[in-house]
Amino acid sequence: MINLLKSAIHCYQNKQSDKAEKICLKILDENPNNFDAINLLAVISFQNRNFSKSIELFKKACKINPNRADLYNNLSIAFLQEKKLNEAIQSWDEATKLKPNFFQAYFGKGNAYNDLKDYPNAINNFNKAIEIKKDYKEAYNNLGSLYAKLKDYENARIIFKKAISIKPVHFNEHNNLGNIYFEIKRYNEAIENYDLALKINPDFALTYYNKAKVLQKINLIEDSVINYKKAISLNKNYSEAYKNLGNIYLDLKTLDKSIYNHEKALKINPRIKFLSGTIFQSKCGLCDWDNFENNKKILEKEILDRKKSASPFSVLLLYDSPSLQMQASSIYLESEFEKSKSLKKERDQNKKIRIAYYSSDFHNHATMYLMANLFELHDKSKFEIYAFSFGPDDNSKIRKRVIKSFDKFIDVKEKTIQEIVKISRELNIDIAIDLKGFTKDNRFELFIERCAPIQISYLGFPSTTGSDCIDYLIADKMVIPVQNKKYYSEKIIYLPNTYQVNDSTLSISEKEFSRKEFGLPEDSFVYCCFNNTYKILPEMFHTWIKILDKVQNSVLWLLVDNDIVKNNLKKILVSKGIDQDRLLFANRMMHSEHLARLKLADLFLDTYPCNAHTTASDSLRSCLPIITLRGNSFASRVTSSLLSSVGLDKLITNTKQEYEELAVKIATENDYFIKIKNELKNNIKTKPLLNTRMFTKNLEKAYFNVYENYINNKIPETIEIN
Repeated sequence: MINLLKSAIHCYQNKQSDKAEKICLKILDENPNNFDAINLLAVISFQNRNFSKSIELFKKACKINPNRADLYNNLSIAFLQEKKLNEAIQSWDEATKLKPNFFQAYFGKGNAYNDLKDYPNAINNFNKAIEIKKDYKEAYNNLGSLYAKLKDYENARIIFKKAISIKPVHFNEHNNLGNIYFEIKRYNEAIENYDLALKINPDFALTYYNKAKVLQKINLIEDSVINYKKAISLNKNYSEAYKNLGNIYLDLKTLDKSIYNHEKALKINPRIKFLSGTIFQSKCGLCDWDNFENNKKILEKEILDRKKSASPFSVLLLYDSPSLQMQASSIYLESEFEKSKSLKKERDQNKKIRIAYYSSDFHNHATMYLMANLFELHDKSKFEIYAFSFGPDDNSKIRKRVIKSFDKFIDVKEKTIQEIVKISRELNIDIAIDLKGFTKDNRFELFIERCAPIQISYLGFPSTTGSDCIDYLIADKMVIPVQNKKYYSEKIIYLPNTYQVNDSTLSISEKEFSRKEFGLPEDSFVYCCFNNTYKILPEMFHTWIKILDKVQNSVLWLLVDNDIVKNNLKKILVSKGIDQDRLLFANRMMHSEHLARLKLADLFLDTYPCNAHTTASDSLRSCLPIITLRGNSFASRVTSSLLSSVGLDKLITNTKQEYEELAVKIATENDYFIKIKNELKNNIKTKPLLNTRMFTKNLEKAYFNVYENYINNKIPETIEIN
């Protein structure tokens, strides 16, 4: 028997597992309880990936020899392969009873508890393993990764630094520490660690990718592109690197390169979340409408099937459907965020209501051109007004202006979500206003974490967030008719007139531009649209073509600074028999001068299903009439809200046919055109649209109302301000 066992061990050591297995089985035929044969057969079964058999044999070995800790450790490892985590933990418990300093068993238990999401026990066991074996790198790294997953970045940083102090240093350890510095926004230290990782291993694609992310964050765009491209050169199938490179080109408005990289990413990994919608939106930005209707139907079906295909912002640009938009927000919320937190009721009551606005747009941005005067007019005897800014400091006049208007302006762009929430709570903010929603550079996690007891969505995102962490959405009865409330997770604060604030003090440049300066014909009727090109969709552009066809002495003036867009639109125009010279293009310019430039046009043609927002207000402020097609969704009713507020409901249409006929009538019936222009000139001075003081008082009534509800322990409910 002894010789047979030696022979089995010899065969096993010489990688002749089949022979070893046969010898073990022969031994067990004669002696069913031969421990050594059972143990060796268990090991062979494990290596052959027959884990259930391995478990059965290790259990038998443990019964025969119950005082061997290593047997229980092996049994636990086999249990892990079968995803039997609780059984693995029980077996490791037996191992540590027999051998209290069995650091590998504590390490194994830590991993099992981590997989079970029992994080306190996972941390305890990793720490126990480290306590026994002070230089246990694997335990340090797994513990650091767990702290990072829990967003306890300070503990993660301490643990990873300890791992790096143990020689030899692995390149991945510097990479891990770099990731933590990235999360806590210590970007220089992140780059320093990535560089140390690359010094050890210059062919590590992941670190080039991580370094590129930091460089992108601190706006070193050229260096970021170089590092993404280096990561891709080392890993041709690096879908995330292609995706982020596409995002950079999207921000740079180099949409052809953005589409190329995003399509590469999606081809490599078709499961990348929300990228299909981004590609579709980018193609709309180029006015590349090949297969538009079919792609639109496919994307809609995927959203209805709850696939992670399009971000909520892309959906509101493409579809006039509040129900579809609610579905898109729900999918996005479920995918990208944890469940929202609650906030304890016990808190000191402030002498004044503390209102905080949260945004990345406190600089030269459309939102500030609307809101600056509101911040100045807030009643500081009743409210304390705070700003939490997580965007760039562009040193612009408007940023300096809005900073002065707040009781406290807090720049938090280099602070983590947890740090911002802590500051908000320490300041005892009563009402938090999210000005971003699901638009670019948002920090929606702040509201998931409950930075204030009352949380309101306003202005930046014209749709529902689908979240129970946003209590209210500010609107009016034009943008959200009462029958549409069911498509909003938030309770609605209905303001009178219009939901959109406007700055009554905003100046229009005194420059007097001529049509000749912009290549506009002196004697033609000038239609214009200064919306972003991604809002121009084929059905509306073809309506514009019909208008041009019916009004021969007319041109269409668009805000386009991209040659691809210009060529695409010209081709469509020519294909419909319209001279391409009737399509004219404008570049971006300083806001006050842009307002003066608008006076050169005769009629603004609104887009659908996503209307002009600030652009519509600009048009009306400059006394340029705008016609709109009113739809069903918030975004498709914004211009209707503004027109109603300025007393020009006659410029709101309900069908493409009405829209077309009205555009033609205004251009061809001079008396009617003059009447519209005069009405606008008079109404803009007297109607509510530009009355910021009135708007501010109404908004403050709403703030008082929701605050009273809160302190009286009432649940949020729809509010109407008269």
